[in-house]
Amino acid sequence: MSFASDVRGELARQGVADACCARSELSAALLCSGGIAWRGRGRYAVTVTAGEAATVRRCFAMLKQFYGIIGQIRTLSGDALNNQTRYQLAVPDDQAAQLLDALGLLDESSLFGVRAVPPEETVRFACCKKAFARAAFLMCGAVNHPEKGYHIEIAAPTEALADFIAQQFDYFELNVKKTRRKSKYVLYLKRAEDISDMLSLLGASGAMLAFENVRVKKEVSNRVNRQLNCDNSNINRAVSAAEAQIRDIRLIDAKIGVDKLTPDLRDMAIARANNPEMPLAELGEQMDPPLGKSGVSARLRRLGQIARKLRGGEESEL
Repeated sequence: MSFASDVRGELARQGVADACCARSELSAALLCSGGIAWRGRGRYAVTVTAGEAATVRRCFAMLKQFYGIIGQIRTLSGDALNNQTRYQLAVPDDQAAQLLDALGLLDESSLFGVRAVPPEETVRFACCKKAFARAAFLMCGAVNHPEKGYHIEIAAPTEALADFIAQQFDYFELNVKKTRRKSKYVLYLKRAEDISDMLSLLGASGAMLAFENVRVKKEVSNRVNRQLNCDNSNINRAVSAAEAQIRDIRLIDAKIGVDKLTPDLRDMAIARANNPEMPLAELGEQMDPPLGKSGVSARLRRLGQIARKLRGGEESEL
């Protein structure tokens, strides 16, 4: 199973104790799955379609417990679904309009008499806002496995519904971004911390902990790799610098002789030539009196200047 399926499975197993939350969740399930079809003369066909059987069973249980409606669960498959199995809950036709009315989705002024989004009273309380967001994710949500990248989204069928879902997240200070993908309006987050907060808000605490575990491991691994790369770069720079210093000292010795240098530069040249791999701090300890890194660097730069002038045929003051 995918990480997204694990998240939906965890959410689908949660109980619903309050009628207000059931109303909110069922409203979201119908609108997000596009499960309301107008048949004319005040008649409707109402279905909930999802990729996981547990999601459909959850809606079945809420309909039965809070509205006394016994729906029919079907299994859908075929070429139109790319040979993927889908599960559908169908509400009896003679109870469909009654259910829509109870959910507050009927409105004579709306297209085909059905609201594009539920009334505000459906999400009056914080628990109802969470229930609506949870159902939206169950119906049309997806999340990447954290090992592959950080991305969570809800693809709503209409822009009005996408904006309504975003408002529920805004209430909890989760500011989702919106984009359009073909006929869908996609709400998404890409920051790991935001994704973790959304999983926690929806109620997928187990998935959130699994997500955080992978995220922490990745961050530690990335820090270690960055430190190793930094160390390797420093070592490579130090080796290259030491090799250049040795070349300069050999050139000076060949052209004029190291013994012609001033005592401080002569001692530095001899110490570097005898210790080509020694760090600057340790090289400074070889001097008498000892030098710090800045003092060693200054003398090596002076040797480099002398070597450059000798290469260019110029006279150099020693």
